[in-house]
Amino acid sequence: MLFFKKKQKEEAAEDNTARLAKTLPRTKKVQFCHSKPQELEKALNEDINAVLTFEPVNYYAEKNRFWQCVFFFDDEYNNIVMRFELFENDRKIYGGKYRRIEKELYAKILLKFGQRAEFM
Repeated sequence: MLFFKKKQKEEAAEDNTARLAKTLPRTKKVQFCHSKPQELEKALNEDINAVLTFEPVNYYAEKNRFWQCVFFFDDEYNNIVMRFELFENDRKIYGGKYRRIEKELYAKILLKFGQRAEFM
């Protein structure tokens, strides 16, 4: 019974994060190499910084399957929400959880792709 209540709270928190993401005006997308959805979700649930261990994709070499990471944020970068979506043959087949992240993690992720965050 206690497990059921904990799960409801987690789902409510994710719903709030999803609602927040849909209200944020700006988005940015980056792609990562394919891995199994269960492995990706488990790694991110254990430690959100695990995203820094994921390998960026070369879209032109690997366009059959890849993870697209979508960032939703406001102009001041006070609210940043991240979501992984699995694409296969350029069609989205899986959408992961919405997760709030800090500015510093967002900046580190962009550096993996040779990009600088605008607030730096």
